[in-house]
Amino acid sequence: MIEGIKRVFKGKELLARQIALFSICGIAGLINGYFALNTQNMSEMALGLKITFTVLLIIFALFFTGYEILFLKERELPEIDMRSFKIALNKVPFIVFLIGVPILIASLYTKYSVIVFCAEALLTVPMTMAQAGFSYNCDNNDFTLLFKKFNIKDYLLLLVKWFLVIGVCYLITLFIIFVVFLIGGIILVIQNHADANAIALLITGNQIAIAKLANYLTGIILIYLLSIGSLAWDYEVIKTYEKI
Repeated sequence: MIEGIKRVFKGKELLARQIALFSICGIAGLINGYFALNTQNMSEMALGLKITFTVLLIIFALFFTGYEILFLKERELPEIDMRSFKIALNKVPFIVFLIGVPILIASLYTKYSVIVFCAEALLTVPMTMAQAGFSYNCDNNDFTLLFKKFNIKDYLLLLVKWFLVIGVCYLITLFIIFVVFLIGGIILVIQNHADANAIALLITGNQIAIAKLANYLTGIILIYLLSIGSLAWDYEVIKTYEKI
């Protein structure tokens, strides 16, 4: 996994590519944050807006399907351009994308988050194996390369690492949110000269705004970290194959 993380944070025009990836993940994160507010009954979302946001997230999923393959092929963070969409429209990547769409929609519109997460966990390794096999020659006939070598032990080990990546991303996100609000709290104390009543009144009067801010920040940071973590884990999948 360490080598995968290094690959994500090295290469040509790294800063520009990281900023571009963060920007795209930021848009997806804002949309996820908006859906979270709707689920918590803190914000009303019109049907038309729901459909629009869902389509945007599906487009993001299509982009990232191709982006993962480009990363595996180039072994560095790829440039963000139309290549991601073009490669994702090939037969095998598109099938992988289509399998993931119902999981995405279920995560947005149902409350069965545990079942959705379990379904994603079961499908993640084989879908990534297909993408990794395809990445070698970008040939639909090569997607079975990893399936021919992997055994149940390799599968389970990669699945454990996937759970680890998800857990670490959530922990880092929570830590960043904690630090942001801690700094905000310190600034608030200084501005109000440590007047507890004034601070309590200010927080109480802005509870909804604070909750919305927390949801949006969490969405942005989490989607970015999960994207980076997924790329590092993808690299682990392909290196596991090459070591067998």
